[in-house]
Amino acid sequence: MAQFTLRWILDHDAVTTVIPGSTTPAHVQENLAAAELDPLSNETHGAVRDIYEDRVYDDVHHRW
Repeated sequence: MAQFTLRWILDHDAVTTVIPGSTTPAHVQENLAAAELDPLSNETHGAVRDIYEDRVYDDVHHRW
């Protein structure tokens, strides 16, 4: 899930870098691997957007 989330963030044109936390060298390697994954499909981005709008938007969007 963490790699998926990092890939989702990196797919946005406005994002130039992501600085995730890590606790072990293996965790750092997993985070780095997300940058080498193929971009997510438009269908996947749409599904994430739908979940965000249905379940998260009202609780967090006003913060930015």
